[in-house]
Amino acid sequence: MNRTKSLVKLLLVGIVFVGPSIDAVSQGLTQSANTSQFMSIITTDPKVNSSDSIEQKPTPPSKSNVLASRVVVEGKYAFNEALKYHPLKSDYMGTPLKNGRYHNPDYPFLLSFKDVRKWKKQTNPFLEFKKTDTFQLPIASDLGWMNNDSIDGVAWLGHATFFIRIGGITLITDPVFGNASRVLKRYSKLPVKPENLPSINYVLLSHDHRDHMDYQSLRTLSKLNPKAQYLCGLSTSKLLKRFNRNGDIQEAGWYQQYQLDDQIIRITYLPTRHWCRRWITDTNKHLWGAFVIEVGGKVIYFGGDSGYGKHYLETKELFPNIDLAMLGIGAYQPEWFMESNHSSPAKAYQSFLDLGAKSMVPMHYGTFDLSDEPIGEPAEKLLQIATENKMTQRVLIPSLGQNILAMMPK
Repeated sequence: MNRTKSLVKLLLVGIVFVGPSIDAVSQGLTQSANTSQFMSIITTDPKVNSSDSIEQKPTPPSKSNVLASRVVVEGKYAFNEALKYHPLKSDYMGTPLKNGRYHNPDYPFLLSFKDVRKWKKQTNPFLEFKKTDTFQLPIASDLGWMNNDSIDGVAWLGHATFFIRIGGITLITDPVFGNASRVLKRYSKLPVKPENLPSINYVLLSHDHRDHMDYQSLRTLSKLNPKAQYLCGLSTSKLLKRFNRNGDIQEAGWYQQYQLDDQIIRITYLPTRHWCRRWITDTNKHLWGAFVIEVGGKVIYFGGDSGYGKHYLETKELFPNIDLAMLGIGAYQPEWFMESNHSSPAKAYQSFLDLGAKSMVPMHYGTFDLSDEPIGEPAEKLLQIATENKMTQRVLIPSLGQNILAMMPK
């Protein structure tokens, strides 16, 4: 790759900062097969049987909610006046603002373009390995359960995209079905075509980074699921209205619960240690966060992007019975640069313990090349940690499309 092209890509990372992406500033490296060997050892693919099925329940019709425009700013705080707070946060003043931008006072946004340049001037210790690395995530051999509406399931589709169906309710998180941008190549295949996914009731968007919010994927979902509701953070709806004009978008501040049928499903938006930027001048103009999904007797934590922080222990206080925690483990090297945005496998494991969840499934690795480490390495590190702590029954590393609920201890 010539110098001009490299500088252009470096500028793109500095401006748009896709999470951030080493792919956008690297020397056009390819992936290799060395890390695939351990995946053949740690992944299992049990066949779904009748014991996994439940009595089919009717899927409720999606409501038409026009709640995105009800964001209120009072001094240094913002919230959606149409939404209630978690009962233990009823006195919360709202999501903090600083100079008109969202702000986590516990973990203020500090990274700069200068930091990006410093990172890229350093030598990547994995550089030579990555030149020949062709790692790809394995795909489950049996995806038939996804087309059986009577089977509850959770499937990882790559990066931060999960398909969830519990009690007839279907959700998808941070849908990205292909490349995340012109410079951010997808290395692992999507296990199922979007048109073959079951109909979706709720689309959950944790934040605006392009490896989590992809316009092409969202346009595809909108065409296939015109009645789906989109749940996101404050001030994010304007990014979605270009393809979703029917108004089914809800924005929430931290600790707020979306206006849904509480008898069937409850979803709460929570803080994380991260930040937002979509364009040149909109740093932290849109809110970022995590979701807790309560549906069909299950409690699921979807962590979005986050560095390690005290919010995991706080989440345990609010939700003491989390069944499954979906936590990012990749894009963590070098840690001096990444730790304020993403978690290493070790810190993700500690986050799992802090949450008190019954099971953990890792994400945010193996799909896009976002940092120095090889894309398959984070799962290898996590498996080592789980083995050392005798937690391999609770730390689940699935194939793409595999039913994660069927892997969980009974």
